[in-house]
Amino acid sequence: MPTKASDWTRAARRVFEYLTALGVREPQEIDRLSEQVRLRLEIRATHAPLEDAVEAAIEETHALLDEWLTVELGIDGDANALATARAAVLGGTIPGWSARWAGLAGDALAPTIRAFQRDAVPEFAPLTMQASMIELCCHRLRRRIADAICRLFCQPDLPTNPRGERS
Repeated sequence: MPTKASDWTRAARRVFEYLTALGVREPQEIDRLSEQVRLRLEIRATHAPLEDAVEAAIEETHALLDEWLTVELGIDGDANALATARAAVLGGTIPGWSARWAGLAGDALAPTIRAFQRDAVPEFAPLTMQASMIELCCHRLRRRIADAICRLFCQPDLPTNPRGERS
């Protein structure tokens, strides 16, 4: 069942606010992107009922941005590249990115976005760690009590070890 008009009415205002917070300022861009989000929301509602239309609309807006960046940069499955590309465009240093996202500008921004991308995490560097014995206090206490009972009842002449370890 497609999303109800009242669901989109509630969500449209939040999508507008979210797009504005992302840095989309032009009314034509906001209208175009909002329409894309509305269509995605309707498709989503046909597959499963929406628990919260506003939350689903924000998720679809975020997914729309990620899909655009993936296509624009030709990155597929590289979460680090996607995160840094998202940071580059949302940082406000790339002019015209929102027009390109809305489909209102024809010039590719991939070289500009790549120029502003930074590695989000350092290179993988495996570290070696010395193995160490983990001795739980309860385990040690149980062993000390068992040794004391054994000394009293089983072997009274067993020498006493102050650390509670067996000789």
